[in-house]
Amino acid sequence: MAATIGISVDPRRQNLSEESLSANVARLKEYSSRLILFPRKGGKEKKGDASKEDVKSATENFAAKSKTAFPIKNVVEVTEGNIADFQTEESAYRKLRVARSDARLAGKREKRAKAAAAEASDKK
Repeated sequence: MAATIGISVDPRRQNLSEESLSANVARLKEYSSRLILFPRKGGKEKKGDASKEDVKSATENFAAKSKTAFPIKNVVEVTEGNIADFQTEESAYRKLRVARSDARLAGKREKRAKAAAAEASDKK
């Protein structure tokens, strides 16, 4: 049952100590007593599922807590108009490509500029 309610189980592990086994059993029983298992199919309760009253109180408590715990309001402002009225932004992809080519060709451009400066000084 542990794997079905979200408790990780390692089947390779064997517990040989009675003390740790009893401690783990007590810990899991205490955890399962606080756990509210909702029935998988509506209206059909199985062994281990919470009663209808527990499920109802849990959903009401969650709804009440979620309103106070999550006060974020997503308000989106939409401005309507023609596409031509809005200013276009530059392409981020194009900016990255230009920056990459500038970094790659910096040495060649510097060498070419030095050669042009030397040629201009020779003409004078």
